[in-house]
Amino acid sequence: MTGTRSNTQIGHKVGDKVQIRREGGISKGTLVEDFADSLIPTEQLGREWAQPHRWAVALDTGVLVFADDSDVVAGDAVRAQ
Repeated sequence: MTGTRSNTQIGHKVGDKVQIRREGGISKGTLVEDFADSLIPTEQLGREWAQPHRWAVALDTGVLVFADDSDVVAGDAVRAQ
């Protein structure tokens, strides 16, 4: 699939430790999956609800969340080796 959302950026990779902006504040976690190749632009998706997100993030609390590049707080990543 060639089309991706406009907020898809290069810079993070699976295994990076990051901070994610959530409704309750900032949470720390690890990027566990990158769905960039599966993203479909909203106009092709045919709906505005249940939008897919780029990243699966395992939070340090044990919760799995899904986030977009815009949810990853800039300058906070620790690169996976």
